[in-house]
Amino acid sequence: MSRVLVISSDCHAGALPATYEELMPKKYREASADWWLSYAREMVSRAGTFFDQESVDTFSSEAGQGGGRLKAISDPSTQLGDDEILAMLSDETSPFAPRRGEFDATTRVRELDDDGIVAEVVFPQMAPFGAGLLQYRHPVSPEHNLEGIRAYNRWLADFCSRNPGRHAGVALINVDDIAIAIETVRDAKEAGLWGGVLLPTSTGDHPYYHDSRYAPLWAVCEELEMPLQSHSGWSPDYGDGTAAVAMYISEVDMWAHRPFTALLWSGAFERHPNLKYILTETGCSWILETLRVLEFKADLQIFKHFTKDLSLRPSEYFQRQCYLGASFLPDHEGKDRYEIGVDKLMWGSDYPHIEGTWPNTMEALRKTFGDYPEEEIRSILGGNATEVYGFDSEQLTKTAERIGPTLASIRGEA
Repeated sequence: MSRVLVISSDCHAGALPATYEELMPKKYREASADWWLSYAREMVSRAGTFFDQESVDTFSSEAGQGGGRLKAISDPSTQLGDDEILAMLSDETSPFAPRRGEFDATTRVRELDDDGIVAEVVFPQMAPFGAGLLQYRHPVSPEHNLEGIRAYNRWLADFCSRNPGRHAGVALINVDDIAIAIETVRDAKEAGLWGGVLLPTSTGDHPYYHDSRYAPLWAVCEELEMPLQSHSGWSPDYGDGTAAVAMYISEVDMWAHRPFTALLWSGAFERHPNLKYILTETGCSWILETLRVLEFKADLQIFKHFTKDLSLRPSEYFQRQCYLGASFLPDHEGKDRYEIGVDKLMWGSDYPHIEGTWPNTMEALRKTFGDYPEEEIRSILGGNATEVYGFDSEQLTKTAERIGPTLASIRGEA
């Protein structure tokens, strides 16, 4: 193939709030509207704490039509009534709405094409009741959380079906009831979501992922070939102090890393050798020091008790079953690819987020991959994701020949 098959291992999609009303029982719709209102109010109250206005203006200009939500909520002078906010949340033409490509499959595939991306793994965002994704301060009942998850998964399955083979949707679950979680995984796979299962970063009042209560969940994910997914985004609520957001940003990767050690020491990897685990948008080079420390601990006499039922060393479990969704892989982490394993890395654009590479992906690819050998370029940009997720390589190769970048363009030669 002359062109490079590019698969983004990290993209996001979510519907307008009104869309979800059609996908959940009527009795939950009023509570859902109340939650969306509290969500919007919190976002407005946090104006200026994540991105300065200059960066937001630049992104909105590059994003074009529909890129104004960040601009709207980052303006401290924003003063809107409840009815206005609810109307704007569901008005696709309002500046408060998501980018059109976040919820419109036709727009989305056009923007992916323009960015040279042939296929993607789609992570959730903008789900009803937050679905465990957001750092919100308003209590959400387990019942409402579950209905939000179900509505989102229904929407995402339909969304992904609009361009068959190009979108591997990641299903939401919660872990309040493992039997229900298992049912949710089965329903998601049957509905056409094959990008895996997003593990809630927090298990709430329930034991963490080292506990035996999760064994049936690991088993069904292995059976259905649904990878377990961790994605950065959650942290404890650190309040409104001046350092709160800095704390969140500093620790957000750490919270997403935690399931790895739980799956390792609990023996989940040992008992489920075909279970895949992917850590996305959590950095890459951290795994080297983590594995060094875990290897050191595994060799301590006190750890012999904890490793007696494990047939492999920590680094061997990682190599056998784990992968890194290397979102907008920076050059300094790319230099560690041989120690990590080239076959462990899957590049991601983080479309359509402000910190990602879209709509300037080619520039980002040249900066990181310009001097890589061809085989490594093709592996990290698409080949590894094809194998890990089971994309149809024959179908995607045809699309890549139409929209994919040339090797020369990635190397800055054309």
